[in-house]
Amino acid sequence: MRAERGYGLLLLAVACVSVGSIFVRLAQAPALAVAFNRIFLASVVVTPFAVPSLARAWPALSARRRLLLLASGVSLGVHFATWIASLAYTTVAASVLLVNTAPLFTLVFSWWLLGERASNAVLIAMAVALTGAALIAAGDWDGGTASLTGDVLAMAGAVTLSLYHVIGRGLRDALPLSAYVLGVWATAAATLAALAAAARVPVFGYPLRTFALFLALAVVPTVFGHGLVNRSLRRIPAPTVGLFLLGEPIAASVLAYTVFGEMPSRLTIAGGVLVLAALALVLRGEAA
Repeated sequence: MRAERGYGLLLLAVACVSVGSIFVRLAQAPALAVAFNRIFLASVVVTPFAVPSLARAWPALSARRRLLLLASGVSLGVHFATWIASLAYTTVAASVLLVNTAPLFTLVFSWWLLGERASNAVLIAMAVALTGAALIAAGDWDGGTASLTGDVLAMAGAVTLSLYHVIGRGLRDALPLSAYVLGVWATAAATLAALAAAARVPVFGYPLRTFALFLALAVVPTVFGHGLVNRSLRRIPAPTVGLFLLGEPIAASVLAYTVFGEMPSRLTIAGGVLVLAALALVLRGEAA
């Protein structure tokens, strides 16, 4: 029963995270404003529950771990900035598929920064995923440089998301989950506020409809989606959770077609199949 409940939560989590790209498009606001409000409002939602545990845990953290927490939050902020920006240039399918290559970059950074060795299966999966990414880019070629810019931004989002995971590894054990989440999200929000100020992009003062979509982004894919993933991880092995989350690009693409009439090209679909197959290979290897 415990495992069955975990799978139910996981399916709900996939549904929640899959609507994120749709809400971003519907908001029709600058990427930095969308990114800031998403993570800032999510931080506000969790603050009443997380502040006490963060206040208790912070004094016990070493200076190194405090810096790692800040670096993890900065990486998360840049992830949201780049990935959300990509949705203004390329299709939802291409953007979500490419940003979901983050686990492969996590393996690369784990090898580079932590000295963890990659198996032959992982190396093969990386080659397959890169081939898939190349096909997605080729499918966007007809869209001109703008579509390719979106692909590059989505890949940058994948790289920074993987950095967020690698840098934050170990912090989840050093901090209560709620304290870790608030610390990282608040840092990400501060990072995005600084980027928006530098780019002279206003983060407040948008119409009520846009603010409602900002709030929906904060609550549905961020607080509920990622929160349910964390709960599922307590009942289900991480590789299995990762395999379920591969449903996000598929669900997001279906939603994009339903809401915007956006049909991915044949090359994007072919590249997506390769990317998802590569990620599945990596996750299955972790489960072995």
